[in-house]
This record gives sequence, C-alpha cells and structure tokens, in this order.
Amino acid sequence: MGNRVVIIGRPNVGKSTLFNRLIGKRYAIVEDFPGITRDIIEGKASWGGKEFIVVDTGGLVPETKDEIIREVRKFVEKEIPRADVILFVVDGKEGINPLDEEIAKLLYPYKDKVILVVNKVDNKRIEKNVPEFYSLGFEKVFPISAQHGRGTGELLDEVIKYLKDEKVETVEEGIKVAFVGRPNVGKSSLINAILKDERVIVSPIAGTTRDAVEISFRWKDKNFILIDTAGVRRPSKVEYGVEFYSVGRSIKAIELSDVSCLVIDASEGPTRQDKRLGGLIERRYKGCVIVTNKMDISPWSKEELEAIIRKELFFLDFAPIVFTVATKGEGVEELLNWIDIVYKDYTKQHKTSFINRAVHKILSEKPPPRYKGKEVKVYYAFQESTKPPTIVLITNYPDAWKENYKRFFIKKLREYLNIKYAPIKLVIKGRED
Repeated sequence: MGNRVVIIGRPNVGKSTLFNRLIGKRYAIVEDFPGITRDIIEGKASWGGKEFIVVDTGGLVPETKDEIIREVRKFVEKEIPRADVILFVVDGKEGINPLDEEIAKLLYPYKDKVILVVNKVDNKRIEKNVPEFYSLGFEKVFPISAQHGRGTGELLDEVIKYLKDEKVETVEEGIKVAFVGRPNVGKSSLINAILKDERVIVSPIAGTTRDAVEISFRWKDKNFILIDTAGVRRPSKVEYGVEFYSVGRSIKAIELSDVSCLVIDASEGPTRQDKRLGGLIERRYKGCVIVTNKMDISPWSKEELEAIIRKELFFLDFAPIVFTVATKGEGVEELLNWIDIVYKDYTKQHKTSFINRAVHKILSEKPPPRYKGKEVKVYYAFQESTKPPTIVLITNYPDAWKENYKRFFIKKLREYLNIKYAPIKLVIKGRED
C-alpha cells in the first residue's frame, strides 16, 4: 500500500492537530485525556492531485520517558519501513527536549525520508528558535503552526515530491457497529466470533479516533465497520472509577455507531447498568440490536427472557433481540442479518407526500388533546434526514405535544412508514420557527 505519510513525535507536540489539518476533518480527538493510549490512526488526504494515507501515532502517552521510547521504537520498526515520508514533529515554543533527541536517533537511519516539522511557530518571536532544531541532524526543516494552518501548504508541497501518482484505498463506508455492555458479558468473544467467521473478510484498520479503533470487514457483500473501544485503559495514576471509563467508552462507541449492539448476560438478565446503556442508545437515537449472550447458561427459556427484556427495556421497543453463545459462534449469522435489517430502517427515506399522508392518517385516528380549548393542527410534515429518520411537523401549538402523545404518534409513524426496527426522531416546530 503506497503513499504513506507517517507523523511521529513525543506527546503534546501537536501531532493530532497536524493530522486533522492534513486530512481536512476533525478525526482525532485533540483534547488531552491523560494516560489514554491507542494504536495508530489513519486517514486519507490529497494535495496537488496526489492521494496519500496519513498515519498518526498520537497514542504514545505512557507514564515515563523509557516507556515512550520503547513505544516509539516498536512503532518505528513496524511502520517506518512502510512509510514514504516521515513527519517528525517537535515543539517550536519549547525548544529541543531530550525526548526529541532520543526519537531523532531512532529515525536517523531513515533520514532521507524524514521532514522535521517545527510546530507551534505562531509568531516571529518563536520563529527565532527554529535554527536550533537543525542540530537534530535532519536537513529538511519546516516551521509551521498546525493550529492556524501557517506553513502547512509549503510542507505539503514538499511531502508530495516523495509520493507516486496513485489512488489510495481506505474503507470508510459501511454500517458502523458498536458493541456495548457491562464488563464480562462477552463483547470480545462476540467480536472474535464475528471476525473469525470464515465468510467475513477483515480489512486493515480504516481510521479511528483516539478512544476507538475501527475494523472494517465484509459479510455477504456488505461493508461493516466495527467500532472497538476496548483499547482505552484506566491509567493507574488517575483514580477515576472503572465505571467512569467503561461508561465514557460506551458513550463514545454509541456516538460513533449507526447500530449499537447492547450485549446482556443471559445468565443474569437485564441489570440497572444495562438499562443505563440502553437509555444512552435511545437518547442518541441510534439503531439497536439487543444481544442476549451466554444463552447456554441461562436459567430462562428464550421466550421468558424476551418477556423480561421487553418489560425492563420497554423504551427500546424497536430493537430486535438476538440470542447468542459467542464462544461457540451460535447466533452470529443471525446477529449480522439483524444489524443489516436495522440499518436499512435507520437509513429509510420517504417522500414528503407520503409523510404527510401518514401524519394526517394518524391525526384523524387520534388527534392531540386540545390546547387551551383550541384544536391542534399540523400544517405540514416532511422527513428532514436519515440516521435516524427525522420527521418534522409544523404545527400551530408546539407546546400541546406532550410526551405520552408523542410516544403514541411515533409508534404509529413507525407502523405507517414501515420503519419497524429503528428509532424515529420527531421534531415539532411552530410556524414562526
């Protein structure tokens, strides 16, 4: 795979900011979140008619200098031989740091393809520091400000001199699927069971954010992107509870997904934590499949368990339930089928005329309660977007639409629009809105 541009440097020199600047979208998470490590992240960029993959190593945030060097060495051995250009990023504000010197030693054997990027050069005063960086031993030195875009054009002009004229492929399209659930419910076993299915073709990593890795795979000619947040570890120095980290991870995974698979332990049934996670999925209007794993040790039959889940997780009434034994690969095919069905509903688009007919049908069956003695009317309705299907109603009295009536209305909409397995987001506006 040609045309790889690799960004390397010690923590907090602005690697992620430069990565975002080069790929032209906010992909990496650049806030400092202490001690969260991750693997590499990749994104696609183009400049001067050439396409290339940008690889960021922003995950090197271990506790000690030795650990950082060990991580960098590991990375250099694996990634650098494949790279066409290495962007070695240092901090122009701070000047040379002993860690920069250590990393320079590791990169020196590859110096022909190293460009030294002096970042955070935001003004003339800092510019005066630039010459000292020549002592690191690389002849191509570019002062830039990744934050403000200063000097990045000149840097890219230099980068593309090293690259071939070829298209680069990344799998960025596909159904984004996240597995969330309490610890030890079998999320990893499920992911392994999916990826080990002989009909599944797994591609290399397609692009990730700091606290999630995206693994793309194909099944029955469909692209899926698995969002895996397991790489986020709790640093020993920072005593947030494990709970905080697993919930934070789950929120991130849910937000990135199209379909969230809520994994429940069939031997215990739905717990309070499962309800909380289910609530997060519902509030973010995500497609959902409830996966009841470890059915081989469940004290309930499928029918009994389904009844319990429907009662406890009543707010996820649109989500299908799949029963699995991940360690034996049971139910995996059915799960992938359901993810596909949910996604189809999640991306369904209807014509305005069709939406209006459905809305007026529901209103004629059961109109909203009168508002201050006056009739509540809907002048117009349309579908604003998909993922989730979002229906906008223009009405004379937005305040008349109370929660219980809205729930009834959405249930009916789902029936008439044939969106059985995805949430519908209802937006109610007054004429003046």
